[in-house]
Amino acid sequence: MAMMVSSPAAAQGLPSADDVWDQAPPSAPEQRAPQAEVAAEPEAVVAEEVVAEEAVGAPEEEPQEGAEVAEAEASADGDDTEAESVEAPVVRERISPVMNLEGAPGFHGIASAISPGALQFQVGFLGEASGGTNVIRLNDENRSLTGNVAVNGQFLEYFGFNFRMQARNNVNTYGRPQAMLSQGDMTAGLIGRYEVSPGVWLGGDLNFFLPSGFGGVGLSGSALSLRPRLLASFDIEEMAAQSSDAWVPVVAHLNVGYRFDQSENLVPEGVQLDRIERFAYGISAYDLVEFGVGAEVPLPYVTPFVGWKLGVPVNGRGGVCDEDRALRCVSDIGGGAFPQTFSLGAKAEPLENLGLHLGVDLGLTSSDAEGLGVTLPYNVIFGMSWNIDASGPKVIIEEREVETIVEVEPTLGYLVGQVVDAESGEPVGGAQIFYEGRELAGQISDGEGGAWRSYGFEPGEALELRVEHPHYEAALASYTVSEGEGTLEVQLTPLPREAWVRGQVTDAEGNALADALVRVSGQDGPVEVRTDEDGRFEAQVSAGDYTVAASAEGFLTAGQDVSLEPDGELQMVLSLSEAGEQLVEIDEERIRINERIYFETGAATILDRSFNVLNQVAAVLLENPQVERLQIEGHTDDVGNADFNMELSQARAEEVRNYLVERGIRSERLSAKGFGSELPLVPNTSNRNRSLNRRVEFKILGEEE
Repeated sequence: MAMMVSSPAAAQGLPSADDVWDQAPPSAPEQRAPQAEVAAEPEAVVAEEVVAEEAVGAPEEEPQEGAEVAEAEASADGDDTEAESVEAPVVRERISPVMNLEGAPGFHGIASAISPGALQFQVGFLGEASGGTNVIRLNDENRSLTGNVAVNGQFLEYFGFNFRMQARNNVNTYGRPQAMLSQGDMTAGLIGRYEVSPGVWLGGDLNFFLPSGFGGVGLSGSALSLRPRLLASFDIEEMAAQSSDAWVPVVAHLNVGYRFDQSENLVPEGVQLDRIERFAYGISAYDLVEFGVGAEVPLPYVTPFVGWKLGVPVNGRGGVCDEDRALRCVSDIGGGAFPQTFSLGAKAEPLENLGLHLGVDLGLTSSDAEGLGVTLPYNVIFGMSWNIDASGPKVIIEEREVETIVEVEPTLGYLVGQVVDAESGEPVGGAQIFYEGRELAGQISDGEGGAWRSYGFEPGEALELRVEHPHYEAALASYTVSEGEGTLEVQLTPLPREAWVRGQVTDAEGNALADALVRVSGQDGPVEVRTDEDGRFEAQVSAGDYTVAASAEGFLTAGQDVSLEPDGELQMVLSLSEAGEQLVEIDEERIRINERIYFETGAATILDRSFNVLNQVAAVLLENPQVERLQIEGHTDDVGNADFNMELSQARAEEVRNYLVERGIRSERLSAKGFGSELPLVPNTSNRNRSLNRRVEFKILGEEE
């Protein structure tokens, strides 16, 4: 039974290669190769055939690749016309679309208005990396690393969506702190597009930008920004095909939009950002009129691209150009301060549906301006995406009854086993199961549930099993096979797991310190090693929590509380500063300091003059890992509102705790508590007494506290 079906391309509503490149006269009969797709079911045979009506009863001819034969009919006066052969250009397949940094089809900051088709989806990751000196301010060293997880979809032919979640880490030597992390920033958008003529697409999109909170986690609704944008794309190859045989593989894009930027609302009232914070958290005091142009060259295996993007700052927030600001205003600088980048890179599809992306944005902005983030000199962008075609081919199925002979296998028994950790009860994946006395290949337990299913055995057979894993002692187990499936649990006793600590000890200027003592204290007891002539050291201990402390004569102890993973390796550099006058002592109850810790008046900001004494407190904690719990207590005098004093003392205690954590002390060892003016050392009867009552104390807590 013959049935007429369409080719896979036609089934998806797409033009086939013959439709695009058919240059034969209208009167020429088509010759196409038969196409078939067969799917087998247990009780049905699926078959498809393509049959041309003119070919019924005629002998089958082989199709001519890359050309169609046109044969003209005899003329009215009886003269015969010779057949002509017209060659069509070779069809070059383009790679699948690749996402831009907002998750929409395109590249870098350029969006495409061309629809990828209905029920087309993409998921992917795009990373950004940059580094250098003199980036944000003179003599700085800046490194920036960003990760973008994105997804886009096209439910309908002309309507789609995009979503992007971003995490960004910026490290600058002048930052306070040096590393600033912005994670959880979200972008969501809708896009509509329409092909107004062959190869000419117009559309628009609306994107919402919701950043995470400044100096914390969680989204900030008050900083919600949005950007409507007009899109246009021109497939010059398709446009040229309408009037000539020329092959012009170029696709051009134009984007014009306006960003209503509310990111300035992230900044708490009264806080003035420095240029490093403004860049790290992506905060702008201006709206932007955005322009973007780009071009792609869709070759068979790779698509090079170039692009240019410009932002024109408008509608600056109040106070952005105050006279006491560090940078000049945009209006004073002019176009040299406008955010501007040039993009260069390529997209590729080494495997079907797997898209790769590599490119760089080169900054063209010549001057920094107050209220605008710095444009990086360069930003390398890389990533990959996966294309999902949910439309599926259309298949015509013909069912026929067939006679099937089924051989009945003898009844066998199977063992469904599981390997678990004897101590934790957790599944153990990757364990090898051997059948003693049988010439059978070993099996491996799966990584998630630690399970395996045995070969089939006759009921009543006795099995002797040996189970091995490199991190556990080998175990033996016995099992008698029964009909159907039986179960067996094999418990493995874990072997001790080792870990390595390696690193270098230097002075504050980076010079190696030889013969320095490095003590690794934890569950294995203190392990002490000395540095070599290059200041390097290494120690092997069991996995677990440790305090690593380095000390040398004339220097202040430095180190870090660490957690070592089984079979893991930790690399670290410990920089020791000169000891100076001893300001800290420890007894059974407290760590006592011989100098006050100074803060800004009415605030929790620690003054530089107190860094030395806090560094010595950190050194004492590193030298005494037996101090497992330390409470940092903040106190004020009785001047001012009691509630404010309580909040201030708590904030100051927490700021000291944060400083010690930055110096390498594990946060679980430290707690912070403010007492306000409730526990004075002396009566608040004079300025001297009040000065003594404004203090920070360090109390060693026992297990019961």
